[in-house]
Amino acid sequence: MTVKKKSLFDHIKQITDVQNPNYWDDISDDDKKSWSNYMVNRFLSMKMDWVDLVNEVQRYPLQPKELYKVYTDILPKKRQWLKYVKGDKKMKYPKWVYEIVAKHLQCSMREANDAVEMYELSHGGQAELTDILIRYGKTQDECRKIGL
Repeated sequence: MTVKKKSLFDHIKQITDVQNPNYWDDISDDDKKSWSNYMVNRFLSMKMDWVDLVNEVQRYPLQPKELYKVYTDILPKKRQWLKYVKGDKKMKYPKWVYEIVAKHLQCSMREANDAVEMYELSHGGQAELTDILIRYGKTQDECRKIGL
């Protein structure tokens, strides 16, 4: 049985909907690597009621475990709809990039497009995106050719 690696969306669900106090201690090191403070802050800030809170929290250089604790202590435990506000719809990379991201995150192509844009904007996100592509059989050279 293959265990699915946690994605940004799994982490967000834990912060908003589940709020397990032992979450950070229970997940694997690989799952911890998929966490990005920038991406978590960016995604949570999509809820207008939380913009000021996220803006305040992101001023502090918190470790991922600390950021998780802060948000689970402050935010209400409730399933939230966090619509990602994105730029234009055109794809910057070849279709295979979005197909791999969709497969990796187990999401739709539209969500994969949003995720690629978020990876692109996050600190270290392009390296993370490259790692995902390499995990699915692409070479470093292929990634370099498309600008990653």
